[in-house]
Amino acid sequence: MRRYALPRTGCLICLCVAGAACGCGRSATVTGKVTYKDRPVIYGSVIIQNADRTARSCAIQPDGSYTVEDVQPGEVKIAVLSRDPTKGRTHAAKGADKAADKKKGTPPKPPADWFPLPRHYEDPETSGLTCTVGAGRVEHPIELK
Repeated sequence: MRRYALPRTGCLICLCVAGAACGCGRSATVTGKVTYKDRPVIYGSVIIQNADRTARSCAIQPDGSYTVEDVQPGEVKIAVLSRDPTKGRTHAAKGADKAADKKKGTPPKPPADWFPLPRHYEDPETSGLTCTVGAGRVEHPIELK
């Protein structure tokens, strides 16, 4: 039986093709829409935790859409946060408005379309939300019940 040795460049090409086929070394972009009881979640963040416990996140857009970039392929855990937007840091710049509201005794109201989510969705370990991510662009709607 005669054996043939592959030249080193041949081995490198084989490794590159095998790596590309399994998604090794590549990252993904995960997109979708977040809904709770069929209503879009209009404010907050999506967190995607990789198997090695590193995470990527993004803001939820007013239409409920999200895009998380540089996610490692494989099984991931997902969390969704949507705290009261009137108590967030984005409104800190409106300190004069808050001071005026306090004087009037009227607390600021959240946007009419915002609603709180159950707190267990805020932790990837307790949310029960998972996804298998491949390389490239992955569409994954997040439907909270």
